[in-house]
Amino acid sequence: MTGSIARQMIAADILKLRRHRPTMTVAALLSIGITLLYLAVIVVRHGGQLPGTRTLSDGTSLMGLYFGSFAAILIGTEAGTIDQANGVFRDLAATGRSRTILFLTRIPAAVAVALVFTLSGFAITAIAAFAFHGNAPAPSIGVTLESAGWVVLATAVITSLAVGVGSATGSRSITLVAIIGWQTIATGILYLASFLGGARDLVLLISLCRFLPGQAIGSHAHPGSTNELTNYKLAMPAGVAILVILAWTVIPAIIGAWRTRTRDA
Repeated sequence: MTGSIARQMIAADILKLRRHRPTMTVAALLSIGITLLYLAVIVVRHGGQLPGTRTLSDGTSLMGLYFGSFAAILIGTEAGTIDQANGVFRDLAATGRSRTILFLTRIPAAVAVALVFTLSGFAITAIAAFAFHGNAPAPSIGVTLESAGWVVLATAVITSLAVGVGSATGSRSITLVAIIGWQTIATGILYLASFLGGARDLVLLISLCRFLPGQAIGSHAHPGSTNELTNYKLAMPAGVAILVILAWTVIPAIIGAWRTRTRDA
């Protein structure tokens, strides 16, 4: 398959996602809508000003760990299940194209769409943090760029995970419940289970937080206090975190590709 055909297939997958208005609407509400609501509340609480660096910190957490992450999960799940749900998988398989390629093009398409929402939410927060910080210190350009890069990383990994799981299960509801439940309830419980020691490094969200810019850690960055998270991220070897993130990205993709290849058309 040539690069031109691959780009056309990715563009087609992006178009399918864009045309699914319920998914796009909910993703926009979870990212841009929640960001605007958060900023409005903070502006009211602080008399028309924003607490600069804290605003950027919370915006990073909102897009990388919480509501932006939920939007990425929703889009990844849709990408992984849309052909099966719409009953067109048989037609796609009948074209003779590799089923593995049919699966693999879903990942960059879903990531590209998800990034539109998470980076938009982050950009709104960053602009507001610079424009309305008042007497509070404005975030530095360096931390802002690092935070944006981290949002890209978190969005790409979580979206890829959702695509893989969605393709493996073929069910939107199962995938959404499983991943959101794991990312919120199960991860929080495991984070607080200090007796597990280094075994907690295997949790995706904890490993992602290893690369969260130090000054971008806010009180909502993860279950537990800021000091706890700071100490934990400093104790985790960067190499371990990278391997864990790669595993959570690659293994679901392999399973999703295998299921796509073996699924009855």
